[in-house]
Amino acid sequence: MTPELTLYGGALWLGLLTAVSPCPLATNLAATAYLARRVESRRRAIAGTLAYTLGRIGAYAAIAGLLALGLASAPAISQGLQRWMTPLLGPLLILTGMLLLGLLSLPISMSFSSQASAEKWASRGLLGELILGFVFALSFCPVSAALFFGSLIPLALGSGNILLPVTLYGIGTAVPVAVFALVMIFSTRAASNLAGGITRAQPWILKITGGLLLLAGLYLTARDTLVILP
Repeated sequence: MTPELTLYGGALWLGLLTAVSPCPLATNLAATAYLARRVESRRRAIAGTLAYTLGRIGAYAAIAGLLALGLASAPAISQGLQRWMTPLLGPLLILTGMLLLGLLSLPISMSFSSQASAEKWASRGLLGELILGFVFALSFCPVSAALFFGSLIPLALGSGNILLPVTLYGIGTAVPVAVFALVMIFSTRAASNLAGGITRAQPWILKITGGLLLLAGLYLTARDTLVILP
């Protein structure tokens, strides 16, 4: 597998992992449940879900675009980041892995999401549901902040390609949301079973990914930071 495919696959997986991590999962389930139950028809519910999904993708694409423009306007900074990201990537992955494994905690939380805001934006039609997805995507808790800023951004900066990986990350965060909402539209019981299954699998998914990130971080730290491996 080429480094590009590894980067893109990793970005998509980090997005999926973000979507099922504790506080984003609760936010997404609440938002999609509200969107699915308040509309008059399945067609309208599907349209609202797609608008919400596009809003999430758009938020991360906007972040990627701003980063790309900033680096393009300052080539020296871009080159410096690409050079320094190589020795820093390993330690950052170690910290992210420790956070996912519960060995470390971060007092970081930035939330714009609530039931009141969901009701406010969803009541304004498709545009409001698009904005709802955009705003909810920018709500970071410790796990999602670590995955985005501690893993994805360093990987993207180190590769020199920002826009596509961050956009794929946004798609990854939106896929479970869209699947859950569509299942809920057609069967509330099936949606409940799906949510229960995700909740039960969530700790294991986080631990396995945390362990893999920790191992990768240790290897990269030994190879690129400490230079004790070839």
